[in-house]
Amino acid sequence: MKHSSTLYVGLNVHKESIAVAYVADAKDAEVLYLGSIGTRQCDIHKLIRQLHPKSAQLEFVYEAGFCGYWLYRYLTKKRLLCWVVAPSLI
Repeated sequence: MKHSSTLYVGLNVHKESIAVAYVADAKDAEVLYLGSIGTRQCDIHKLIRQLHPKSAQLEFVYEAGFCGYWLYRYLTKKRLLCWVVAPSLI
């Protein structure tokens, strides 16, 4: 994938794992499924390190759920954009 200005990262957050897919902010960009990662902060940090070379800006989005907002707080503390979306809006 070419270096894009923004990379949108979709997260499907569960108690035991997080499924990750991303797409570049480019015309006809393909959505790529990265796979599942763990739910620890070190797993999220590793994901960020893996995706940063692909784009200067990362934007994360995930569905609000019972897992709470720890992920939102962690990402915004790292100065990354994160959107938590209500299930009724998806």
